[in-house]
Amino acid sequence: MRNHKISVLILFVFLTLVSNAANQKWIKRVEPTFWWTQMTQSDLQIMLYGVDLHSIDITINYPGISIIRKELTDNPNYVFLYLHVSKETNPGKFNILLKKGKSKQVVVYELKPRREGSASRKSFTEADALYLLMPDRFVNGNPSNDSIPGYFQGVHRDIPGARHGGDIDGIISKIPYLADLGVTTLWTTPLFDNNDTNYSYHHYACSDYYKIDPRLGKNEDYRRLSDACHSNNLKLIIDVVPNHCGSSHWWMKDLPSKDWFNTWPTYTGSNYRMTAWTDPHASAADLYRLTHGWFAPNMPDLNLQNPLLFDYLSQVYIFWIESANIDGMRVDTYPYNDIKTAARFVQIIRNEYPNMNVVGECWVKTPAEIAYYQSGNKNKDGFDSRLSSVMDFCLKDVFSSAFNEKESWDSGMARFYSLYAQDFVYDNPNMIMNFLDNHDIDRYSTAVKRNVLKYKMGLAMLLTARGYPQIYYGTEIMLDGIPGDYQGHRFDFPGGWQEDKRNCFTASGRTPAENEVFVYLKKLLNYRKMNRVLQNGLMKQFIPENGIYVNFRFDDSKTLMIIANNNDQAREVDLKRFSEILSDKTEGIEITTSKSYSLKNPVSVQGKTVLILETK
Repeated sequence: MRNHKISVLILFVFLTLVSNAANQKWIKRVEPTFWWTQMTQSDLQIMLYGVDLHSIDITINYPGISIIRKELTDNPNYVFLYLHVSKETNPGKFNILLKKGKSKQVVVYELKPRREGSASRKSFTEADALYLLMPDRFVNGNPSNDSIPGYFQGVHRDIPGARHGGDIDGIISKIPYLADLGVTTLWTTPLFDNNDTNYSYHHYACSDYYKIDPRLGKNEDYRRLSDACHSNNLKLIIDVVPNHCGSSHWWMKDLPSKDWFNTWPTYTGSNYRMTAWTDPHASAADLYRLTHGWFAPNMPDLNLQNPLLFDYLSQVYIFWIESANIDGMRVDTYPYNDIKTAARFVQIIRNEYPNMNVVGECWVKTPAEIAYYQSGNKNKDGFDSRLSSVMDFCLKDVFSSAFNEKESWDSGMARFYSLYAQDFVYDNPNMIMNFLDNHDIDRYSTAVKRNVLKYKMGLAMLLTARGYPQIYYGTEIMLDGIPGDYQGHRFDFPGGWQEDKRNCFTASGRTPAENEVFVYLKKLLNYRKMNRVLQNGLMKQFIPENGIYVNFRFDDSKTLMIIANNNDQAREVDLKRFSEILSDKTEGIEITTSKSYSLKNPVSVQGKTVLILETK
């Protein structure tokens, strides 16, 4: 009897093991997590990750869907399944049936109905003014997500490089504030999961492309942010990072393939010398180091030459544009990639959204180099970046120095004149992004040593420049910083946390100087929003003389005269020199003060002041 019981027990254990094997779950991840019908691109890559997947058979039985091919890598734990989704395919859920011998697993996948008009969505243009913010440093709207189990970093506001707790709820709460300020488009630094042990707050080192970092919010909160923007007539831009992910990415524990990243025998950083792309004498070694070197030790360099990774990453951003209803793209560190591959990457996304404008970060130091990266330029080598817009780092340098210098033929206001005189290199100067500062460079307040007059000069010249402006969070209150230090560019916005001693989102919480700057910038932004002459009007400039620089913006409806006095003392400006524009103009109304100036007599301009006159 005892032996019989043992036999029965052995049989029971055997049947249990067989049953468990028959119901074994090999699949741990499926990405994208869902997709849509009626997409322009009818082929869909689905990445399956699990345990020993190379020997599985895969079948799908759903009208309109067919398997094109099954791509394998040198890692048996990955399968890249390519499907064709016909235009006749109906939204719904379908089964992906996986078989290995007698064992099987069913993965349920969903195709959602695509939003009507999604493909033809409008994007940001030269008519817009962008507001850039870092979510962790703006407003903490939900303190309950400050620390999350399984994530290395919680909130420590006393440490500059730690997380401080800002989140999507906080941003949403301030969307009406941004609309009232006069900006029309919001650009946030990335929101994807970033579980680095240090400096995770900036989110440029992604650890999961299909997950919003829970310390910022949930996936559906990104859509809530988009909805809040749109209901307040703001557009929303996604920050696209094709060059690298983070060392905490789940891939790092089990690489999809040996060539998924650009690797070296020992850690090798990029040489960061983007000029190598436009240098006709450049060495192959320098270009290789630029594009294959890592941006930072915690940012593995993605190899977009791998076609599976290329398709995966381009689908990532299509996924978020579609699911969160995004209006535009900013591409991070564009020239650190192989630029021909980067151009193809951008074009794949724009094929899905033909009206989508894309601004690229191309941190180079001459207008000719910047122009090389704006789509439409007739580059000698035939290269087209597919970037409709580029960031003007040259103008940023002018802002940082001009108001602090003595006037000469090549300093002070002459810097503006010389820079704009090179606009002939651009295919479309109106689609150049202008800025005083951003999250990677010194705060403009430190560049002018918190001199309110110089600061306002910068704001005036920014908002009247050809191209379109980008405002960095806190610019409206002359937020302070620490020069030369990344964390010094990224101070918290005062009033974004309940424990803050003052609230700079309100007039009563700001100092007199902060209110002066705020009111001035708000007037400029709202004037620009309502007057197309500053959006895409023509420009005429006159060579600076004695520290006075004059330029005009004009179109069929209006003419603006911008007079910048970079001297410390007031100057009388004789207007006879500008008669080719002013011949039939008798009066100018300053747009921020409503003060009237006669244009038949010399105009007195206070020291370190810009007058913006709407002529009559």
